[in-house]
Amino acid sequence: MKKNLKNILIILFKAALIIFLAATLNRIFMPKYIFENQDGRITGEYYPCAKYTDVVFAGPSTAFSGIDPAVLWDEEGISSFVRANASQTMWISYYMIEDAIKCRKPELVCLDVTFIKYDDDFVEEPSTRKALDGMRLSPSKIECARASMGKDEKIADYIYPLFRFHSRWQELSWDDIRYAWYDKPVTLAGYIADRNIDGTDEDVLVYSRGDSDPIGARTMDYLDRIIRLCRENDIQLMLFKTPAFSDNWSSDLDSQIAAKASEYGLPYINFDAYNDDIGLDYKLDTPDRGSHLNDTGAKKFSSYLGRYIRQNYAVTDRRPDKKYVKHWEKLLR
Repeated sequence: MKKNLKNILIILFKAALIIFLAATLNRIFMPKYIFENQDGRITGEYYPCAKYTDVVFAGPSTAFSGIDPAVLWDEEGISSFVRANASQTMWISYYMIEDAIKCRKPELVCLDVTFIKYDDDFVEEPSTRKALDGMRLSPSKIECARASMGKDEKIADYIYPLFRFHSRWQELSWDDIRYAWYDKPVTLAGYIADRNIDGTDEDVLVYSRGDSDPIGARTMDYLDRIIRLCRENDIQLMLFKTPAFSDNWSSDLDSQIAAKASEYGLPYINFDAYNDDIGLDYKLDTPDRGSHLNDTGAKKFSSYLGRYIRQNYAVTDRRPDKKYVKHWEKLLR
């Protein structure tokens, strides 16, 4: 009997060791996104904040560069996180929201629709990897990978990224080992400040002329799914476009989104129409001639956005809650 127990314990120890070594190798070989491509850290950094997140933002890079949750916290007591990534499609946003709800149901979901104009067959593997590598293994992650990956990609590469990144062995550095199990915070609740200034000399925002193509059926289907997901979970939903000074948008896109929102009795707001009210100066408040907001622009927009949310949605002011205060004090150190 003792011999059998000993053999069982040896087998369990070996199995645990193999699992630990496999997990360690996986974390060593995965890109760390600490000093470059920092948006690759956003997905993973959500989980420690989930318990204190009442408002979840989802969308593309315009969201993580343009919405500063620290401003929303300081001015309105809104505790939020930006679950956005570069080139984030509507299907990735859907699964980001679904995953967030499984962690803790937010009071409000805010969806930035800026990327909705891209084709249904859009695939950008580096951006997909940055969005998904930090996501906890779950049915949401697997389904998101299936929806997002290209024809030549394999689902196993997303479940166990070592299969994808094993060729990095030649470029491994001490940082890959140092940060294998230590998740160094890089973002501020999903916000990545860009302090560069590259303004535009244009004075009047003019959208591209002519009608836009219809928004893709697949993209619209995922927008429908996001709306239904929030309704089924009794979560308020805000559809909006982050302000920018770029001609790659059109009033026709606005009309299509507004029509979809109207089907469900939802408002849709394009904050481009409020640039003056926000106080944005695109000679100073952009790092790339208007496509995104830099840190000064993000603070202006976040201040306006916080007031808008406070006036139009039922979101709890958490400043009297000591646990939330402690959480934000830690984030803002």
